[in-house]
Amino acid sequence: MPPITRFAPSPTGLLHLGGARTALFNFIFAKSKNGLFKVRIEDTDKIRNTEKSVSSIINGLNWLGLNSDSEIIYQKNNITEHIKVAHQMIENGFAYKCYHDDKEIQEMKTQKKKIISIWRDKKKSSTNEKFCIRVKSPQNGITEINDQIQGKVKVNNVELDDYIIIRTDGTPTFLLSSAIDDYLMSVTDIIRGDDHLTNSFRQMIIFNFLNYQPNFAHIPLIHNENNQKLSKRDNVLSIDDYQKSGYLPIAIINYMLRMGWSIGDQEFITLNEAINSFEIQKVGKSPSIIDEKKLIFFNNFYLKKSNETFLYEKIKEFDFKEKNDFFDQDSSIIKESIKLFKDRSNSLVELIESIKKLKKIEYLYNDYEKEVFKKTFNNKSIILNKLTGINSWNNNVLESTINDIIKSCNLKFKDVAQPLRLSLIGLISGPSVSELMRIIGKEKSLEKILLNWN
Repeated sequence: MPPITRFAPSPTGLLHLGGARTALFNFIFAKSKNGLFKVRIEDTDKIRNTEKSVSSIINGLNWLGLNSDSEIIYQKNNITEHIKVAHQMIENGFAYKCYHDDKEIQEMKTQKKKIISIWRDKKKSSTNEKFCIRVKSPQNGITEINDQIQGKVKVNNVELDDYIIIRTDGTPTFLLSSAIDDYLMSVTDIIRGDDHLTNSFRQMIIFNFLNYQPNFAHIPLIHNENNQKLSKRDNVLSIDDYQKSGYLPIAIINYMLRMGWSIGDQEFITLNEAINSFEIQKVGKSPSIIDEKKLIFFNNFYLKKSNETFLYEKIKEFDFKEKNDFFDQDSSIIKESIKLFKDRSNSLVELIESIKKLKKIEYLYNDYEKEVFKKTFNNKSIILNKLTGINSWNNNVLESTINDIIKSCNLKFKDVAQPLRLSLIGLISGPSVSELMRIIGKEKSLEKILLNWN
């Protein structure tokens, strides 16, 4: 039977790297075995759930190309079934009604006692009092999980508590709802963070009641640069943030793949390559470390590797200031500009800003740049005269003319290239000067040189 995996986030925040990586591993595991990947939104917490979070999760997954193979499931639609199963568990001796009040429970917690209610084997004659429903966890023996990443993991059942599956207000808890939904979705492999390992042990009683035996794989968490568990103080960017910052989906995918998994020593891995080679057992057991420099490295690589038409379409999809003004020029000019700057760009934002500089006429210069103009000012009229006399404004002629000027005037290359580049794009270093002038065009190039070189 082909596997079915699921990604089941709670919509209480934006989609971050940790969640996205869990979704990625679920996706490629399913696809590597011709299985199905499903998405479930665990939206039963009415207070903490937000529509913004739901949108962030769904849009982020779609942007990364991790699309669900079925309609997205919303957990709140299954609450009636969750409650029904809880009462069936009572009838079959897997759960019980607990009438402890808050004060009694708090006292047990204060004494750090495992919560085993006196109502575990006792029934209340009156039915008017409030109650919650707790599972009847086994008290003897061990529970074992043969985890596909962690190996065999055991826990003494005496360590398991009788946790709540239905609250006093009649609503189901995560541990109940998640287990039942996995069963209803026919999930064969539960792949999630290793912070859920304890939950997996606790949920075994529900799985046993349902006669449901999924496989487990618990992925080590992502840590910060100090090898500590990520927290809100780390201000890790969301997938939304990465998208707005001009990262390519393929770069994020490659970055997440290399956080705990690899194909030998292969640095660059596409989604399809991962699907063809993935083995869940080869996911590392140690936490992965956030490395923003590595992500920038990947993004720069994929920008350089991408063709101009692909990047042109990505820029068209991208939201940025002065977008209409950006696209009021011929698409072939934009594509040539992309080719010129993509190797030097770490993001779409940088690429767009570089292309914008081609259209600008005037720039602001710092003291060092003003000094470059001042030192080379005597060459300005000679260079302008030579450039004005060019009839065939192409790269070869422009390059040849610049070399002739350097030789005839006994100048260094930087004495010509630096002031020209500053005049043309406001930067002292960058792409070939002849290529810049060719793309900008003769009239506008001469205008910018005359105006800015002072």
